[in-house]
Amino acid sequence: MVERIKPGLPDTFVGKVEDVLVEPSQREDIGGEQYHIVIKPEDIKIEGKTGMIHEWIRIPPKATESAVPEGSVLDRYLAEIELLIPEAKQKQTHFEVFALIKGKKFKWVKKKLGKSFGGYEAHEYWVPAQVVE
Repeated sequence: MVERIKPGLPDTFVGKVEDVLVEPSQREDIGGEQYHIVIKPEDIKIEGKTGMIHEWIRIPPKATESAVPEGSVLDRYLAEIELLIPEAKQKQTHFEVFALIKGKKFKWVKKKLGKSFGGYEAHEYWVPAQVVE
């Protein structure tokens, strides 16, 4: 049998946030909206159409512009941003917080933000871990 190999990415990379979009979820079973973070890596090459790394953070149905469910992936992602950009804590909406990362360069790491359930492991997300000047 021919071995199947998943395309690998390193554990960390440096990249600039090119865009942050709010768009409809592509999963019909979930629906709702999600953040689409487009990252241009600077120290690795990405094969594919865009050459970018993409991350999607779901906006929970119970979230409002100024409130998110505690413990949700969105809540945990916002907390990661607040650690790196202290002014994010002063923003009134999650849209404003995500706007702060656009155009900035970060060291990115994979991190589990969700919870394991029903025999499924928590999903890992590319999370900004350090501001790079």
